[in-house]
Amino acid sequence: MQNRRFYKTAFWFFLLMFSIIEIRAQENPPVPIAVEVRTSRNLNFGSFTAGNSGGNVTVGYDGQRTVDGDIYELNFGEPVSAALFDVYANPGTIIQIQSVGPFILENQETGLQIQLLINNFSTGQRVFVTQAPNTQIPNEVFVGGTLQIPPDNSGTLPGRYNGTFTINFIHQ
Repeated sequence: MQNRRFYKTAFWFFLLMFSIIEIRAQENPPVPIAVEVRTSRNLNFGSFTAGNSGGNVTVGYDGQRTVDGDIYELNFGEPVSAALFDVYANPGTIIQIQSVGPFILENQETGLQIQLLINNFSTGQRVFVTQAPNTQIPNEVFVGGTLQIPPDNSGTLPGRYNGTFTINFIHQ
C-alpha cells in the first residue's frame, strides 16, 4: 500500500513539475531569407568621342564620368548615370555581389564591339550587410563600370552601343 501511495505522489509531483517547466525539443526555425533585386536605373556612359589611341571611359558608382587616354567627353545626348539596383532583403542579410566579365557592348549597325568592366560599387566592396529596417524598403546598390576603347580605331567606333551585364546578388 505504501508503494502505491509513493507512486501516486510521484505521479502528481512529475505532472505538476512538467506543467510548470517549459520543455522544448528544438529551437524555432530561422527567419526565411528571401532576396529580391530590381533594376531601377541602367548604366549609361553618355556621349564621348575617341581618338586613334583609344582609352577608357569610367562611370563611378556616384555617377561621375572620367576619361583617360585619347577620349573626349561630349556634354549632349544621353545623361551619364551609374546603374541602380534595389535589393529587398531582411535586415542584416549578408549579400555578396558577383559579376563575371568583361562584358561586350555591340554597335547594332556596324557590329563593332567594345569591352565593359563592372568594377565599382556604392557598398565599397563586394560583400555588404543590408541596412534597411524591413523588407519593404530597398537597399540601394549603385554600380559603375569602365568601357575600354581599343587603340587604332580609325574613327570606326561612332554609334550607339548596347549590351547587358550580369550581376549576381548571393545571400549568405
